[in-house]
Amino acid sequence: MTDYLKEFETNLAYHFSEITGHLFARPHWIYISLSHKCTYSCQMCAVVKILKGYELPIQTAKRALDEISSWEWDCVLTFTGGEPFLREDIFEIFNYSTGKGLKIEAVSNGSLIDKALAGRIISSGLQNIAISLDGAQEKTHDSVRQKGGFKKAINAVENLVMAKRELGSGPQISVWTTIMKENVRELFDIIALTKNLGVECLVYHPVIVTQDDMQNTSSSAPFWIRKNDLEILREQIDKIMEYQSSNGLVAFLHNPYLWLKYFDTSLSRESWKCNPFVFVNIGPDGEVRSCGSAFGNIGRMKLEECLTAQQAVQARRLMKVCEKPCLQTCWAHPESDSLPEILSRFIGGIKDRKDKNRLLKKALKILDDYKSRIVNLKNA
Repeated sequence: MTDYLKEFETNLAYHFSEITGHLFARPHWIYISLSHKCTYSCQMCAVVKILKGYELPIQTAKRALDEISSWEWDCVLTFTGGEPFLREDIFEIFNYSTGKGLKIEAVSNGSLIDKALAGRIISSGLQNIAISLDGAQEKTHDSVRQKGGFKKAINAVENLVMAKRELGSGPQISVWTTIMKENVRELFDIIALTKNLGVECLVYHPVIVTQDDMQNTSSSAPFWIRKNDLEILREQIDKIMEYQSSNGLVAFLHNPYLWLKYFDTSLSRESWKCNPFVFVNIGPDGEVRSCGSAFGNIGRMKLEECLTAQQAVQARRLMKVCEKPCLQTCWAHPESDSLPEILSRFIGGIKDRKDKNRLLKKALKILDDYKSRIVNLKNA
C-alpha cells in the first residue's frame, strides 16, 4: 500500500467514524499516565491532586501494549504522568513497547535528567522526548512550577542534546510550552533560548482550566490571558509566525491566531473542532477517557471494549456538540474533516504516478466498502 493510499484510508476511517459515531478508526494519540507521582506540584497542573498513590501496574500496561500493537494502526503512545521517570521500570516499558513495533514518546519536567539518565533516554527507542519549559526567564518558569525548575529543565535539554550528539542518533528533542498570562510576554523569546540549546522542535499549548474537563474554559480562570493582554499575545504570535516561516523549529497543528479566540472565549466549532476518535488517555488507575467521564478500565477490560462501550459512545456524542473547543491538538484531525478534500488530496497526490489507475481502483473499492458498512449500520 502506498503512502497516499494509506493516508487516504486513515482519513476516511476518522471521517466516517466522526459522522456515524461508529468505531472505524482507532486512536492516533494514546496518552498513558503511568503515575501521578511527580517531583513538582505545578500550579497550573492538577494531576498530583488526583488519584494520589495510583500507579499503573506494569502487567496491565503490557496487556494494553499487546492489544494496541495487534491493531496495526498508525498510533503514537505518549508516556506521561506526573513525572514518568520516577518509575523504576520505565525503560522496561519503553523496551516492551518498541519490541512490539510501537511508536513512543515521553514528556518530562526534566528534574531528574542528569547525564546518565539522558544517555539511557537517547538510546531507549523513543521517537520524541519533550521537556516542559514555561518561560524564557528563570523567575517566570519557577513561579508556576518550582524554584530551581528552570535550571533543571535547561540542564536536562543540554544533557539530552549532548547524549544524542555522542550517540549520533536518537529521538527528536522537543520543548513544550504552556501559554498563559504569566509568560505571554516571553513566548517569542523562548524560541531563541531553545534554538541555542539545540532543541529540534518547539510546541506551544494554551493552558487549560482542568485536566479532566477540557470543555471548562473560563476568562476568569487562573493563568488565563486577560482581555487587556490579548494584543500582547497577538504581537507574540506575529513574531513567532514570521520566525517559523523562515526558520522552522516551531510546530503548528492549527492556525496559532486561534489562540486569541481561545482566550477571549469566542472560539467556535466553525474555526476548530476535535475529532473524538483521535485521542484517548489511560490514567494511572487504568481508567480510559477522551474528554469527561471515563468509559472503561483496562485493568478489567480490553481497551477495545472500553472504546466500544456505551459510555464511550455517549462521551463522543458530547464531544461532537461541545461549544467550548479546548484547542488541544491531540484531538484535532483536520485532514479528515471534509470528504471532498480527502478525495482531492488523494487524486492530486497520485496524478503523476504511472500506477494512478490501479490506485484509483483501490480507492474506489475502499469507498464502496464504507458505503456497504454504513448501510449495514443503518439497517442494524
